[in-house]
Amino acid sequence: MKRDARLEAEVLAHLLQFNEAFKNGDLDATRSMSSPDIFGFGTGAHERFLSSDVFKEGEERDLSQAENVERDYKWVAAVQRDSLVLFATEYDMSWTVGGRRHGSLARLTGVFERHDGRLRLIQLHMSFPASDQPEGRSYPTPMEAIASAVGEERPDLRSHAAPDGTVTILFTDIENSSNLTERLGDTQWLEVLRDHNAIVREQLKEYGCFEVKSQGDGFMIASQSARRAVHCAIGIQRGLVERSRSAPEPIHVRMGLHTGEVLKDADDFFGKHVILASRIAGKARGGEILSSSLLKELTESSGDIRFGGERDVELKGLSGTHRVYEVLWS
Repeated sequence: MKRDARLEAEVLAHLLQFNEAFKNGDLDATRSMSSPDIFGFGTGAHERFLSSDVFKEGEERDLSQAENVERDYKWVAAVQRDSLVLFATEYDMSWTVGGRRHGSLARLTGVFERHDGRLRLIQLHMSFPASDQPEGRSYPTPMEAIASAVGEERPDLRSHAAPDGTVTILFTDIENSSNLTERLGDTQWLEVLRDHNAIVREQLKEYGCFEVKSQGDGFMIASQSARRAVHCAIGIQRGLVERSRSAPEPIHVRMGLHTGEVLKDADDFFGKHVILASRIAGKARGGEILSSSLLKELTESSGDIRFGGERDVELKGLSGTHRVYEVLWS
């Protein structure tokens, strides 16, 4: 297909106009530039089918949470076929939440339709770079998003610390949740999510653990006792297995545990130990619980927790390799 410079300039002007309306919080203007039946799709690990209602909800949520949303377009390519205009563009996206600036590279591909002489978006697909891009530029997993938010919020965990000042952290999330959402649809996915959340919170109560933060299908959990935190993780996994015996859709959850000193140095706790726990969970497979070497040392003498083989793994944003151990629970 032969590129059309004039058409590409027209598409870029439309995108910039949309951005300006969004920055100004003019949702009526942004929606007039899109079809009421707009939809999006994707096949990546963090993508899902998006209906027009979801787009509207997303715009309202973004405007309520973020300030100074900017998009710096690197290039735009476009071709026209009859009344349809196919385009692709790559851009730097940045936004501010709570005074902190965030950014990501993104690529947008889609289809415009000419309607009354104007371009109107009818379909799009947004994708983000792979996770091996520079730190802070990749699309976050639910666990990474929780760890980042907790690092900003710095919740007071002193009441959940052991006498020696340590807190054990457990991160969990559902493996391939975005693909599940796309396959099941919103209604059935919400039923799955309710089951999952109920099982997690039942085990939190059972073992006296504390829900620090949840977001989507991810949880950050804190405990005074490293041993109770491990048993909480095991209880969640066993509860999910029990659910799967009668549920139409099984849930596979990955988990990671680590212990840090919250009373000694809050900056180190939130800046390193929380991130370390989330990164360990990110190395787990669905149905697997991974532990840091420190947590293994703290709990293995109890005799009621079994560990499998060790692994040396690299964790994004943390230097060197880190030794982790599988908690055996099945």
